[in-house]
Amino acid sequence: MARAPRLPRSGIPRIAAHHPGPIVGLDVETAAPTHGAICALGVALVLRGEVIRERHWYLNPQVRFDPRFIAIHGITPDRVAGAPTLAATWSSVLEFIQSSVEETRAPKLFPDADAGDPAPLFVAHNASFDRLQIERALGTPLPFRVACTVAMSRRAFPRLARHNLASVSAHLSIPLQHHDALSDARACALIAARCIEVGSGA
Repeated sequence: MARAPRLPRSGIPRIAAHHPGPIVGLDVETAAPTHGAICALGVALVLRGEVIRERHWYLNPQVRFDPRFIAIHGITPDRVAGAPTLAATWSSVLEFIQSSVEETRAPKLFPDADAGDPAPLFVAHNASFDRLQIERALGTPLPFRVACTVAMSRRAFPRLARHNLASVSAHLSIPLQHHDALSDARACALIAARCIEVGSGA
């Protein structure tokens, strides 16, 4: 299995408030109430407020699809027929994240990059949900922590009436196709970047 990108396992509040490095947004869509029934995964990497790389995977949840969930995200059993499980795909996911992070440090992209650049900050909206779903699907804890952009938004924009993904995206004029895993992951990473700007006074 590919090695996990380097990320401290402590100090998330301080990192989230002042993090200057790459931000990796994660989002999963699920097929049923069963924990770990992931049918789609989106990953988006943002640096300095710009989307650098992103990718979407359809996945086989190995459970019967609940019609209520199909109504939310539009993913059907036919769409994922023949797709691998998250566990079978996870090494490729980590490789994509690692290569994306390394690309942000390439001198040709950012002349001031060096080996001391900060580790990536992983984020998700309602992070405990995405983390639980991924860990149940993998059968093992994640090798990195995931900061929650709901909490970040509440700190950065305390006057905002609602802090769900759609509301925060609209507030920040971030395009969103809600419940599309890639669109959600992208929006989440961009929200985190904006929250960090507000928190650091940028």
